[in-house]
Amino acid sequence: MKEHYYTIGEVAKLSNLSVQTLRYYDQIDLFKPAYIDTTTNYRYYKDNQIFYLDIIKSLKYIGISLEDINKALGLTSEELLVFLEQQEQRIEEKISRLNEVKYTLLKTKKQMQEQIDIPIFGEVYVQVEEEMPILQVKTTELTPTSSTNAYYATLTKIIENEGSVLNSRYGCIFPLARYTDVNNIMYDAIFTPLLTERTFSKLSPNIKQTIKPAGNYICIAFIYHPDTYFSFYEKLRQYVEAQQDLFESKVYELYMPATLASEHEKKFIVELKVRQKSSESNRNLTSN
Repeated sequence: MKEHYYTIGEVAKLSNLSVQTLRYYDQIDLFKPAYIDTTTNYRYYKDNQIFYLDIIKSLKYIGISLEDINKALGLTSEELLVFLEQQEQRIEEKISRLNEVKYTLLKTKKQMQEQIDIPIFGEVYVQVEEEMPILQVKTTELTPTSSTNAYYATLTKIIENEGSVLNSRYGCIFPLARYTDVNNIMYDAIFTPLLTERTFSKLSPNIKQTIKPAGNYICIAFIYHPDTYFSFYEKLRQYVEAQQDLFESKVYELYMPATLASEHEKKFIVELKVRQKSSESNRNLTSN
């Protein structure tokens, strides 16, 4: 049987590839013609070469580089199987990464919506919250008027070294108690909400990954200013005390940027929140 040859234009139509692509594949030694007419410089391909274009297209579809495809075409069947298994693992890792990115996006959107949905500033309100994974570091001698940058930088480094992404929010934890002024409030920990579900390993003793529990929270939100902070805290504390000790003795303080626009003065929204102890307490509070 006489062997049939195809022009580059015919191969382009058969393979659904452009002539320019086939010429490029020739230049990089990925898919070369069977022979080139030295008079016309036309490229001609054999029947059995079309099979290799199908392999190239399949490997390119799953994201393999042309350089690696060129290497793969020289493998035995057994070697090619191992190569494909490695690519499968790579794709699984990419899918896992994309799922984490999607989860991060959804969590970020949810946080932004919660900020938008703050019902009223300067007044106490009830908010039902899901549990929140957090990374926290113990602190000493820090008050709401202190700079928390050094502690926050510690959390930033841990999160980014793990290949994760940092939250634009951070928070503090301190005991619910009667204080005389803002500088008597001492933080127990600085934390940042985690946007991924990954577990952080090899943390130092003063740092831990934990959960801010789900439940009903009594909250108050305001624009941060050191001169007015204490009055808003007192408003929340007095409300809680009036509810006959139905709340936990821990205050979560959450800072969030009021705007991301660089041309505006940097202002932060502070949300103070205290969790109700139990569902029974929830019923009692609702009936009051």
